Amino acid sequence: MIYNSLWLKGIKVKPLESLNKDINTDVLIIGGGITGISTAFYLRKSKLDVTLVDSNLIGHGVTSKTTGKLTYLQELLYNKIESIHGFGIAKKYLESQKYAIDLVKSNILNYNIKCNFESNSSYVFTHQDKNIHHLKKLRSFLTDAYNNCKTTTNLPIKYPCKYAIKVDDTAVFHPVKYVLELKDICKKEGIHLYEKTKIISMDKISDGYIAKTKNHTIAAKKVILACHYPFFLNPGLFPFKTYLEKSYVASGIVPKNKMFNAISCKDSTHSIRYYSDNRDYIIYAGLSKSLGNNMDNEKNFKDLTWHVESNLTKDIKYEWFNYDIMTPDGLPIIGYYEDDNKNLLIGTGYNTWGMTNGTLAGRILSDLVQDKENKYANIFSPTRKLNIGKALNIVNFNLKTGTTYMLSKLKTNYSFYPDNVKVVTKDGVKYGIYTDENNKEHIVYNLCPHMKCNLVFNTVDKTWDCPCHGSRFDIDGKVIKGPSIYNISVKSNVN
Repeated sequence: MIYNSLWLKGIKVKPLESLNKDINTDVLIIGGGITGISTAFYLRKSKLDVTLVDSNLIGHGVTSKTTGKLTYLQELLYNKIESIHGFGIAKKYLESQKYAIDLVKSNILNYNIKCNFESNSSYVFTHQDKNIHHLKKLRSFLTDAYNNCKTTTNLPIKYPCKYAIKVDDTAVFHPVKYVLELKDICKKEGIHLYEKTKIISMDKISDGYIAKTKNHTIAAKKVILACHYPFFLNPGLFPFKTYLEKSYVASGIVPKNKMFNAISCKDSTHSIRYYSDNRDYIIYAGLSKSLGNNMDNEKNFKDLTWHVESNLTKDIKYEWFNYDIMTPDGLPIIGYYEDDNKNLLIGTGYNTWGMTNGTLAGRILSDLVQDKENKYANIFSPTRKLNIGKALNIVNFNLKTGTTYMLSKLKTNYSFYPDNVKVVTKDGVKYGIYTDENNKEHIVYNLCPHMKCNLVFNTVDKTWDCPCHGSRFDIDGKVIKGPSIYNISVKSNVN
């Protein structure tokens, strides 16, 4: 078993140079996933000087952990959007997802991008009678908004299903290959790309921003945050208007590609798709829960393995997990960070549908930077107004985040910790201690520098993970994933 993404199998890239000097640029894009690289791609023909930086390797972050679906049939999301914003906005969101799929298709065709693109059918389904009425409501919306869906009581494979909606004009692809192809196009056409370049802070100035790495600065007239979680900003927007969801993914070999993708509705998530590249694989995602309720990785991987082996394939080769930023109204966050500030833009909060919404964000953000109209920009604005329904959702989100924070304070040594992991308190300070196979203790501060949540030990990856906002640290306290930008290392023994 390999605890890594299938999408990184066979991917070999020569790292680009890191930023090694102070620079000036018109547009700074922070983050090289599908949002950042798509934005750069759509800006490459402009007369603007554009720079993109990534803290790791382009395409190797959140984008590499997705299931790689390009579909507008997104569980019961339209029901949620319609209940909060009305039919018109829900329909416009549907149109935006179809537009994003067309953008990807067009790029693949025009630039001969080799990324295992396959047109296929999408299903949203349930195996429980109590959920059928939700799907019938979705069918009514799709019929009125698009008039292009069918119903069935079976999936193309033997899998529990009592009712399903099917559409035919969707697709799947290899997300990392696609992003790396866009990266090469951007590099050839004048976009400045830097990898292993982490932005640790930003200062606003009269005509833009100064972004700082450990040793250098980037002066930019406009900054686009395409980094999943904008960790170096005032955290007021995100911890209280979004939350993180964690999902587990497994991929195994199957006899044949069935050429469809599917996702269940309500209760537990069951997401299925196929992939072909020398061998045929099935990719299954499930166990989706808010991050704070989903920290026992060893148990979750065992549960995932049991489900896949019982229903799909016994030949599992890869397992991994992913984080998604969820919004209370079901709409992504794309556009100007503040109404009165046209120099700072953001794309995030894709509610598990990052391949379409990341592509869409690239088009919207590039249009806004060039002062072009985009018909979808208004509905995704980060400063969109709240109505009562949305406000109630935000209250629920705040309760969810607050509960996770309080539980992180109350819990210390979790029941799933092995004997070589413990949390101790000395002089009012909590420390995490991991003892390795050579009986060496690795001691860290058991507190995330981002917003002071206590950390949970990941028994699979041997990391300390934040249950509130997803920061991750190695056994010696070095930060390996934000939003935290600071380490939690302890230099002296606490005993």
